This record gives sequence, C-alpha cells and structure tokens, in this order.
Amino acid sequence: MLENTRRPRITAAIFFLSACTASSMAIAQQGIVQMDFGDDRSDYANNGECDDPRFTGRGMSDTLMTDDMGRDATDCRELFKKGRVQLSPLFKDPVDASPIDYGDNKGAYADDNECDDIRFHTPEAASTLYMVGDIGHDASDCKAAVESGRASWQGAAADPEQRRLFD
Repeated sequence: MLENTRRPRITAAIFFLSACTASSMAIAQQGIVQMDFGDDRSDYANNGECDDPRFTGRGMSDTLMTDDMGRDATDCRELFKKGRVQLSPLFKDPVDASPIDYGDNKGAYADDNECDDIRFHTPEAASTLYMVGDIGHDASDCKAAVESGRASWQGAAADPEQRRLFD
C-alpha cells in the first residue's frame, strides 16, 4: 500500500524538478540573447579561448588585452553557454542604488589624478591606453572623477569607444 502512495509523489517531484530546470535554462538563454558579446574582430577570435577581459573563468586565454573587449564574441558566447566563462563581477552594472565596485588602488597608475580603468568613460578616453592590469585597480582616481562629473560608468561596454553597453 505504501508503494501506491509514494509513486504519485515521486512522479510529481520529478515533474517539478524538470519544470524548474527548464525554467532556469530559459532564463539563462534570455540572458545570453540580451548580452552583447560584440564581434569577432580580434586577431585571436575563434581560437577556442575567450580573449575578452570582461569575462573570467576556465575558458579564458592566459593573455588578455583591453583591445580584445567585445572582439571575441563567438568563443566567449560558446564558453558562456557551457558555463566555462562568466561576466567578471567588476563589469556588472550596479543595481538600483547600489554603489559601483571601484576596486582598489593597486594599479601601476593609481593615485595620479586620472581614471585609468576602462570601465569608466572620461573625456580623455579616446587618447588613453588602457591596460587589463588597471581594471578595478584605480579606485580613488575613478571615484573622484565620477563624483566630480568628469567620468561616467560604462561597465561592460562591448565597444568602449562607441559606449555600446550590455542590454
């Protein structure tokens, strides 16, 4: 008699877990559709590694350059779908009134009164040479620039020069 009462509960539990998994996959797919991975203009595009410094994870290249931001779409998209890369927390847009994660001051050019972090747009951006090592490592300069109105958050722009942002 126990056998008959357990079977419907087990079937219902399996159905519920299947529905949750399908919903989670649909939500993940929606996020992938909305994310702007950019294009494949990098010299290192389509090599099976994600060369875009906006991402982090096991599928990343060992050598990253800011010139490859938004320029390795196919590799990064496929690795993202497989869960081998994810958007770096430093590039996630602040939600509601939460503060920007400025990072720390461990960059080579920290505390020089110029924001050297590619996550921020400044009037000097077009003539600035951005280094991957400065992402999240020029906090004081960038925070001061944002607070004074000289810089604005551009986050994970697929093309920082065009200020094309993730949706």
